[in-house]
Amino acid sequence: MVYADYEYYVEKYFGTLPEDSFHSLILKASKEIDRNVNTRITQSVIDNLPEEAQVSLKYTACALADLIARKQESENAKLNSISIDGVSKNFKILSTNEYKGCRKDILKNLPDELTRFL
Repeated sequence: MVYADYEYYVEKYFGTLPEDSFHSLILKASKEIDRNVNTRITQSVIDNLPEEAQVSLKYTACALADLIARKQESENAKLNSISIDGVSKNFKILSTNEYKGCRKDILKNLPDELTRFL
């Protein structure tokens, strides 16, 4: 199950991923959420969450999708800096430790109803 759709991602979260990339990344993000909650999240569980918790779940899924995209871009980067005629450009590479730290911070936004027993 995916926890946010592209419409929410663009209109409420103000994400910038193209739609085709979003669909694969939101699935990965949703699986990451599944690994970090203490219950099986079904549609009925989501429907029974307070509206604020539902929004928090969607927001967390979108933030994770963006983080996964940043990590993939970092892993695919062939170089991290370039210099031409005295003009330098450095590219930010997301380290594994930075990724883990960001992921942990994002997962803290999950609704208490899904994580209170962890």
